[in-house]
Amino acid sequence: MSDSRRAALPPWFRPPPPAAFPGHALIIGAGIAGAATAAALIRRGWRVTVAERHGHVAAGASGNPAGIHMPRIVAGCSPERDFHAAAFRHGIAELARLGQAVTRQACGVLQLCAGERQVRQRDAALRSGFLPPDMMRPVGPAEASELAGIPIAGTPIDCQSLWFPQGGWIEPGSLCRALLAGAEVRTGIAVTALRHDGKLWHAHDSLEPADAVILANGIDARMFEQSAWLPLSPRRGQISMVRASERSSRQRCVVSHDGYIIRATSGEHVIGATFDHVEDVIPANRQYAVAADDARNLAQLETRFPGLLDPDCVLGGRASLRAMTTDHLPLTGPVPLVGRFVEDFAGLRHGRLERTFGEAVCHPGLWVIAGLGARGLVTAPLAGELLAAQISGGPWPVGAETAAALHPARFLVRDLKRSKI
Repeated sequence: MSDSRRAALPPWFRPPPPAAFPGHALIIGAGIAGAATAAALIRRGWRVTVAERHGHVAAGASGNPAGIHMPRIVAGCSPERDFHAAAFRHGIAELARLGQAVTRQACGVLQLCAGERQVRQRDAALRSGFLPPDMMRPVGPAEASELAGIPIAGTPIDCQSLWFPQGGWIEPGSLCRALLAGAEVRTGIAVTALRHDGKLWHAHDSLEPADAVILANGIDARMFEQSAWLPLSPRRGQISMVRASERSSRQRCVVSHDGYIIRATSGEHVIGATFDHVEDVIPANRQYAVAADDARNLAQLETRFPGLLDPDCVLGGRASLRAMTTDHLPLTGPVPLVGRFVEDFAGLRHGRLERTFGEAVCHPGLWVIAGLGARGLVTAPLAGELLAAQISGGPWPVGAETAAALHPARFLVRDLKRSKI
């Protein structure tokens, strides 16, 4: 971003000046957020080490056997709409660049819009120009049934839908591994504290000190003293692997309804997913699949498509935690010194003029990319690109207003203006 565009941002959202030259970056977390940021930094000449506490990459929410690649639908004109639309477009280009290194099928995604509220949301998104017609278009029941292959299965679709011809499903682990090419990945290393010596960050005895640290470890990004305030909350999600039936094996695309069913591969579908509040503890508790949640996933699918699967089709489940924000946008940017931030911008409680403030003070070289929620496969590549651009300098992939909407301090600013802090 040019100096003039940076100056156009409110002072509380201006990132620190970029690094003078590429250095050594330590990324904590080898899921989709960390992998996407690693790839973006490596392209800019950084030497990247990725520390993962589990024994392999994509061990958390990025470890599901398949995930939907479709955008979060947002109507109207807002930074949220701009980000989610841009993220889907950017992600498609990134997948094309990675090619066969990523296991996926661009078989299309059919989003069912059952009920008046969902149809109104669909129509509002179409009017707003969320995506061009070649990437998102409305379809009626007959065409939806043909696209999904459901008439052959004997269960016709009877509602309006949205069709994403370039969407589909991705194996998240393969995407993470492809993005981590060129990074030094260190598994089995749990980083529990960070210390800055005035020049470099120290994280673990076995890790080389780094010029920059990127927190990409989901809900546990709050594990550190410097970042404990981050406004993230956990949601438990369980997917279920189910045996395809003679009818369901004819499904042609991913179908998203209140849940979803991914087109069968090797005789199995992935269906899901639950979305539950859980106890918020740091570090987060490990999640285990339970039969009751498999039954919930199956019952939800049965409500939409009665008799599509055979009885006793569940092969197993997998549960993990998603890190959420209340505005459905990730935290992407520098980590402010929270006490200093609240003190320096206390005048926001009283409507003090923007031009009278200085710039925010941040922990030097400490950054975060977290809170990707249920759309990390789509949003992580663009968020990682933005973060790398902020760290390194050069053009940003989104405008200033969108970057401000992703800034980790946005909730602090909101609460100051509302006199909540």
